[in-house]
Amino acid sequence: MKKILLILLLQLSFSSSFAEILVFKNCTSENYEFEKNEYRLDIDQGLMTREFIYTDETYERLRFDDIRVKKENETTRVIIRENGLIISEISGYPAFYTQMIFDTFDKTIKLKSVLNNSEGISIISNCEKIIKYKIES
Repeated sequence: MKKILLILLLQLSFSSSFAEILVFKNCTSENYEFEKNEYRLDIDQGLMTREFIYTDETYERLRFDDIRVKKENETTRVIIRENGLIISEISGYPAFYTQMIFDTFDKTIKLKSVLNNSEGISIISNCEKIIKYKIES
């Protein structure tokens, strides 16, 4: 019995775990131009980190409307995998909310908007490529 416990403990200490990471790279938008726009999804931790840098022209146009706009920014949201989709946490109120949907099949990021149980989905970014890797810990 002691040998079995010792073997199990050794296996657990030497076994490694992997974290699945997806990176949506070079994402473009119809409304904005970016020098950099990428989404990093850590599936195991349930976190999405978006890093983006607006072009000077887009930055000036957005800054004209809102002085709080930053040229470079990083945002983080909680994500989950549900029914084969990777979706973000819900932002908003029960009657109106938005949610991001990360589609690995067609390399798009979609925005789902719900208003009084009527839902609409629009594409907010088309990405050039998706890099998938695993980090050993």
